[in-house]
Amino acid sequence: MKILICSLFMLTLFLCSQNKIKKAASIEFYKAEYNFGELRYKQEAEYFFEFTNPGKMLLVIYNVETSCGCTAAAWTKEPVKPGKSGQIVIKYDAAFLGTFEKTITVHYNGKDSPAILTIKGKVAYPEDVDGPKE
Repeated sequence: MKILICSLFMLTLFLCSQNKIKKAASIEFYKAEYNFGELRYKQEAEYFFEFTNPGKMLLVIYNVETSCGCTAAAWTKEPVKPGKSGQIVIKYDAAFLGTFEKTITVHYNGKDSPAILTIKGKVAYPEDVDGPKE
């Protein structure tokens, strides 16, 4: 019986400590969506999503996933101290014509993880190529 009570107590302490860690880390983006507007065909475009750590603990971004291969991400790899900032750089290769909307999923050590960012825009037909025939 003592072992069971001790085990439950230790499990409760562990879960509470994990919950406090998750609650303390947070991320706040200045802007979570960016519209590139109209891009030229095959034009590479990039945007810097700036963020701060308003939490009380170090913010660690574990991974950033993009919704397609035409979008690449690079991010601040070292932990971000409370009150400090970092960035996630998104590069988009306009290899497909027409409108686009892509998501970027940011995994970090906070209770609200993951955060979702969005880029969108339109890739125009090249000037030297005829557009679609109607």
